[in-house]
Amino acid sequence: MNMGQFALLVFTLSILIGMGSVLSYSEELSGLGVMQQVDDRDDGDDLIQKIHQKLLDKRGSVRERDMISFRKDYGKDSKSISYFLEPANIRDTALLTYDYDGVAKDDDQWLYLPALKKVRRISSSDRGDYFMGTDFTFEDIKQTPELEDYYWTLTGSKSIEGHDCWVVEGEPKTDALKKNLGYSKTRGYIRKDINMNIRTDYWDRKGQELKHFKIIEVKQIDGIWTATSMMMENVQTGHHTEMTFTDQKYNSGLSDRTFSERMLKRGYRAK
Repeated sequence: MNMGQFALLVFTLSILIGMGSVLSYSEELSGLGVMQQVDDRDDGDDLIQKIHQKLLDKRGSVRERDMISFRKDYGKDSKSISYFLEPANIRDTALLTYDYDGVAKDDDQWLYLPALKKVRRISSSDRGDYFMGTDFTFEDIKQTPELEDYYWTLTGSKSIEGHDCWVVEGEPKTDALKKNLGYSKTRGYIRKDINMNIRTDYWDRKGQELKHFKIIEVKQIDGIWTATSMMMENVQTGHHTEMTFTDQKYNSGLSDRTFSERMLKRGYRAK
């Protein structure tokens, strides 16, 4: 090989390497890629935690509630069950969720209302309904949105509370999804250092500003970054919901029996 051929080979290799870098860089920076990192974030194999809710309306009246929640991962799928403990008029109201990865199988949710001794199945068309008077819909209270329901676009970076964040917008892929989810667009702010969505803005089906979600406090518990305080504010009604999470226990080996319709009806019983 003469020097000319060698120079041409080096030049060609440098171009190919550069193209590979550009491709991997753009893949890393895709909106879907960022959201996939959020979905893949380490959140333990299972989790038990207590939740304190405060519901505040624009007149300043406050309602407070206490809950306990259990979650377990099954590969990329997960199951969770949450029980209301206080006040007495909603004690043992419970929500059971089977959150399946992908859109091949619809997620399953059941709400148990002890006063009626009735289990209500939450259908896919009910995902946009609000959960027990809070500002969170049944879809909102899942760990992450179903990624395949949205077109994801990375629109840039922004500093939020001193944290460098990706800005990712999501648009439901069909009008039917917009109707079911209750949103025409979302905009999430993803902390780059821990792959956690710390803020989301929502627009309603008509394209009007609707809600703001914000994680107020994050702590590392058992090596896992954990949201310990969050808020959802509805700017159209002036109502907002605050939630504080305590007594987290990761990887305790929860039984599969924890996540059954029988346990949903039985209610929470402290050991």
